This record gives sequence, C-alpha cells and structure tokens, in this order.
Amino acid sequence: MVELMIVVGLIGILSSIAIPGYQRITARGHRSEVPTVMSKFRLYFKTTHDNQGTFSTPQTLAPGTTSAVNPSAAVLPGQPSAWVTNAAGWVDLPFPPEGPIRLRYWYTIGSATDDGRVHDVTMQACGSFPGFGPDTIPCIGGMSGNYLYTELLHGNGTYEVVELPDF
Repeated sequence: MVELMIVVGLIGILSSIAIPGYQRITARGHRSEVPTVMSKFRLYFKTTHDNQGTFSTPQTLAPGTTSAVNPSAAVLPGQPSAWVTNAAGWVDLPFPPEGPIRLRYWYTIGSATDDGRVHDVTMQACGSFPGFGPDTIPCIGGMSGNYLYTELLHGNGTYEVVELPDF
C-alpha cells in the first residue's frame, strides 16, 4: 500500500510539472494563427489603400467606426469557433481565415483627414489561454482575455505591432 501511495505521489508530481508545459506549448500553437490572419487583413487593407487612396471596408464603415467582433460567439478559453462572414464590417472580405479560430478579431477605421481620406486602420485580436493567469486584459464589448495583439497599419504600408504577453 505504501509503494502504491509513493507511485501515485510521483505521478502527481510529474503531472504538475508536465501540464503547465503542455498548456504553454498548446497556447503558442494557437497563438500562431494571429500572424497568419493579421497578414491577410494587412494585405487586404493595404491593397484597398493602394487602389483607392483610402482605407475602406466591404461595408464602407465610417471613419472612426469599429467592426463587429469576429467570431461573434463567446469563445471558451482556447476553444475554436466559426468565422462569421456576414458580421458587420466583414461582409465580402475576400477570405475567411482557414480552420478553427481561437481568438476574436476586430478592426477600427481611423479618422478621416481634411481631404476625407482615411490613412490608418487598427486591427486587434484578443483571447484567453488556459494556464496563463486570469483574463485581466480588457478587450472589446465587455470581453477580456489574457492575450491581446494590436497592429496599426498606416497608408504608406508601414505598421506597428503591440503584443502582450509573451509566453
């Protein structure tokens, strides 16, 4: 009986070491969707700006307007959800991301300049990964998570990235 208790104790110790490592590796894999999805958004908006001289959207959101969050369904921590192609600000985008989406995305069209053109757009993704602390980072629409990615795209093709936290 004592030997069995020792074995169970060792299994518990090994599990307490292995499970956080597994969650960290899984979160890194799920987080890898962000650069792929954001690069598609960036390419779409840059092409639109190059062709029209302003950022516009499929539904022509007004300057300073934020799109709907996509996927719109509440996503459980680390769980996939389906992309919504007909959500406000996402209609007729030339792509939906491939595969299950584990984060929630939205974008904000910048303010118009004196000539009525918009020369910046902010794209964001927020999510929650198990094992990385409480969901204390505020996102949009009352949502919070433990991961937030923000990318500001300028009309000249340059962009700035803010990513929190690093796992």
